[in-house]
Amino acid sequence: MVVIEMDNGKQIEIELYPQIAPISCENFEKLVKEGFYDGLTFHRIIPDFMIQGGCPLGNGTGGPGWHIKGEFAANGVQNDLKHT
Repeated sequence: MVVIEMDNGKQIEIELYPQIAPISCENFEKLVKEGFYDGLTFHRIIPDFMIQGGCPLGNGTGGPGWHIKGEFAANGVQNDLKHT
């Protein structure tokens, strides 16, 4: 579980599933521990649907300086999760 603490005092709890997406979870936890997300904003908000954040540029085009492999069969990663 990761908890995002916002400037307004509210919190968002994020449940991770390392058994389903181990590469993504490990990368996310590493960035959290390093403080990468500290002070960053949510650059895209769609009410009642989703939020996006974690971009140091504040527009969705930045990142930590590396990419991780997508966790799906085409990349050689076993994943039975259905994206429907």
